[in-house]
Amino acid sequence: MITKSMTGFSEQNFIFKNIKYSIQIKSENSRNLEISISDELNDYYLNDYLKKEISKFFSRGKIRIFISTDYLNNNLINFKEVDNIINQYSKILSKKDIVLNISLTEINNLFERYKAKLSKNKSFRLMMKKNVKKCCMNLAEKQIKEGNRTINLISKKLLNIKKLKNNFHTRFKKYSRSLESKYISELKKLDGLEPIIIKKEVSSYLDKIDIEEEITRLDSHIKMLDSIIKKSKKNEIGMTIDFYMQEINREANTLSSKSKDPLLSNNAISIKGLVNQIRELSANIT
Repeated sequence: MITKSMTGFSEQNFIFKNIKYSIQIKSENSRNLEISISDELNDYYLNDYLKKEISKFFSRGKIRIFISTDYLNNNLINFKEVDNIINQYSKILSKKDIVLNISLTEINNLFERYKAKLSKNKSFRLMMKKNVKKCCMNLAEKQIKEGNRTINLISKKLLNIKKLKNNFHTRFKKYSRSLESKYISELKKLDGLEPIIIKKEVSSYLDKIDIEEEITRLDSHIKMLDSIIKKSKKNEIGMTIDFYMQEINREANTLSSKSKDPLLSNNAISIKGLVNQIRELSANIT
């Protein structure tokens, strides 16, 4: 079974035509697959490709992609040629008493136009696709490792619930027998009660506090969940675990309210605490 965490981070860098491109992918919890892209290039073709590629690797999670660029040096543009052009225009305009003003923004636009031009390059697109795929694969590998660690942690906590459940079974039998003896003894002190009436009264009282049915259902949920964790090949295992945790929590609530034994009530509270911990863990896996 491939179980993956929904959180993680991956980064891939490459250089093309003296520009360093950085691809960062961050994933967070979500019941659905949500993809958002922050791209300095504003390349719709690239963004469309990214969404299609990411959907091959991930089925759930908020996927945030950031693509940034950084010039390795300023030799991308022939500034000597640009300077000559500016001087020529300046001389022409000066004859008409017009001053040529060029802002820093306009100079920066030269770089932006250069990047936009490169983004249409076939070799660049192939390199970008290759590195996006690497970034996705790296994140998916990290998520699988984290998912396996999470499943192991859930299994350990489930084992603790199983131990508490076994405790319930053993403790309740002893407690029930002790309570039955005590109740019969008290009823016998009353004059005129027939043995059959005493037995009926005792049985009626014990039925009200009997938790065998809840223990049986709790045992069934634990076994089923244990089997799913070990053998299931389904996706959305996080949601399946959460469903069984709700059922286990329901049984723990009933056990806590029906039990008259303080120790068993404390065990039920411990089960509820473990259930909350497992639900938090399962919310992060798919």
